[in-house]
Amino acid sequence: MFSFGTIFCVLCERQVAKNQSRRVAGRKDLAVCTSCHARWQQLGSQCQRCKTRVVDERDVGVFLDRYALGHLDCGAGGLEPGRNGRSWVDAAAG
Repeated sequence: MFSFGTIFCVLCERQVAKNQSRRVAGRKDLAVCTSCHARWQQLGSQCQRCKTRVVDERDVGVFLDRYALGHLDCGAGGLEPGRNGRSWVDAAAG
């Protein structure tokens, strides 16, 4: 059951709080949560298409066909900016 203030994370397939996620650009119903993003960073921030490290957080996108993160230049769909311009680090801190 969907509830207000939550959104579906495409990576962990759970309902997460909207303020703990970034929406997929152009999709109101899909997002990537901060815990999935943090786990991806701990594993080396590797693009799933070209297998190189994603350095700049503004270049991060999501591949909806394989449910993974990677470079925007490699064809990943963009993520909308955080609420009030918050970065991933700010959102994870609460």
